[in-house]
Order: sequence, then C-alpha cells, then structure tokens
Amino acid sequence: MTTLVADQRWRVRSAPEGAVLSAGADLSYLLPELTAAEAALLADFFEPSPGGTTRKIDPRRVPDAVRQVLPQLRTLGALRPADLPTGPRLRTGLRWAGVELPEFPSTVDEDPDLVVVVRTTGTWRQVARIADELTVPHLLLDLSYHHRASIGPLVVPGASACLACLAVRVGWRWGDEQPPARPRATEDLTFPAALVRHAVRRIGEGSLALLERIVSYDLDELTSTAEQVLPSANCPVCPHQPVGRTRLPWEKP
Repeated sequence: MTTLVADQRWRVRSAPEGAVLSAGADLSYLLPELTAAEAALLADFFEPSPGGTTRKIDPRRVPDAVRQVLPQLRTLGALRPADLPTGPRLRTGLRWAGVELPEFPSTVDEDPDLVVVVRTTGTWRQVARIADELTVPHLLLDLSYHHRASIGPLVVPGASACLACLAVRVGWRWGDEQPPARPRATEDLTFPAALVRHAVRRIGEGSLALLERIVSYDLDELTSTAEQVLPSANCPVCPHQPVGRTRLPWEKP
C-alpha cells in the first residue's frame, strides 16, 4: 500500500467503544474493531506535527487491525496518498444566459476545464442553445428568480442529462416565460458567488454530487430542496453528442 497522510479536517479519538472518526458534528463514524491502544495510535496520525507538518502513515508499519481500516478511511476522504497534489484549481469559464452582471465575482480562464453558465434574464431556449455549444463539463447557476437561487446540474456532455434536457422538461411543465429585467435574486451576489466557488472546488476534488442534480435555496425562508434532472427523449442536443467516455477535469494529466 502507498504511503498515506491524514486530512487535517478530520480527527480521531479513542473511546471505550473503539475509534471515533469525525469531520464535525454532522459527520462521525465509529470503528468498533479497534482497541483503545490501536485507536490512540490512529489518532496520533491526525495530530499536527511540530511545525505544522503532517505525519506520513506507512501501512506496512502499523498493527494489522489498523491496516485493515485504512481503506475505509481513504474512501471517506480522511486519508489520501502522500504524493497526491492538494488544492487543485480548475480553470473555469463563464457564460451568461441573459444580462451579464459585471459585479459577479469570478475568475475566467482560457481553455477552461469547467464552464459556469449563469442564467439571469435568459429564457430556457437560450440556455438550450448554450448547451448545444459547450463541449466541456459545465455547471448551471440560475438567478432568474424572485427569492430562489439554484445550482446544478453539473453536465458532462455525452455522458449525462444536459441543460437542454432540463429546458425541455421545464418548458413542458411551466412554459418558458421571459424573466424580469433584473430578478431580485441577482441583487446580492455574495451567496450565489460563494455557492459557485464551493461547487467548483468540490468538483475539482472529484465530487459528482451535482451531476444530474439541482439544489435550490429559498433566500427568504433559508431552506433548500434538491431535484434530479433526467434525460429527455425530446432533447434537441443529446442525440448529436458523441457517446463515449469523457475525461473529467481531475483526470487530466
């Protein structure tokens, strides 16, 4: 097994029931197969060394019981290969469906790995046209509403439902009304911009949580909902997409 390092966003503590692995109050796991001594050994690896460096874990030099749980910790993201680069920054592009917002904080790169499509005053027909033009993975941020903002879906052309699939389904159910000249959701861009930054960072880390999925936020009630985006048989774009494996941004050499 390759040498590993602990992610400092996690911690391990020894408990009578075994080892408790936690990334915060909302994400904890119990490893009951470890004794108190083994749990304490594992916990040491998650403590910063003097100078802030991270200790490396050689699976060949730990007790068998600890070695057995290391693959689980890798799957959870608590451990990673020591030679894996950290903090990848995707090159991002920006496309507007509707009026552009110069005050929207963003970094636009050439030859992007991922394009963020921001809908402000554009119709779904315009969104579908953009979907037809994009050949790299892209992510929708929809700000065309009064008190809602939504992010997703993440689209991998030729391998997932696309924005035109979404446009067809929305149009069939609710029609394609032209949004107002300045939707209320565009008045304060702090939260939408933070959503995009977070989503892009997670996508760069390999997350597919937004693939064929939309998360909508009620900006007044501070609640959220999530919905799946399914392929549409009437999609005007998908039939023309080449079918095959798409190289995702984090898979590029």
